[in-house]
Amino acid sequence: MSLLAGTLGFARSMAGMTMTETIQSGTEKEGINPVTRRTELVFTVEYDGPAQVKYPTLNSSTQEAGGQQYEQTSVVVKVPVTAAIIPPNRIIRVTASTVDPSLVGRRYRVKDDPQSGAVSSHRYPVEGM
Repeated sequence: MSLLAGTLGFARSMAGMTMTETIQSGTEKEGINPVTRRTELVFTVEYDGPAQVKYPTLNSSTQEAGGQQYEQTSVVVKVPVTAAIIPPNRIIRVTASTVDPSLVGRRYRVKDDPQSGAVSSHRYPVEGM
């Protein structure tokens, strides 16, 4: 094994340890609550584990449209590369955070496939719900 391959493997194994949030991703659909017999949204969990939510102020880019420049910001959720890919339109719920308790309970929808260049984490562009 080369030094680069060993370093990459080590970085990937440690990625989840540096992430400050815990999330669940999955789908929602209407279902009937067996206790209340009322229709409500049922969340089906597909991933439950570490993540990191990057705030809009830390990720911005300048766009040009019609000769005008404007600043675009977006939230990115990072998940360890060892986790399965989260498909677009899945819902992400923040269930815990060691650095920002105000993130707990926030929900996001995955807008697209993970952004390229992932070495130790997949970076998902998301929108708030």
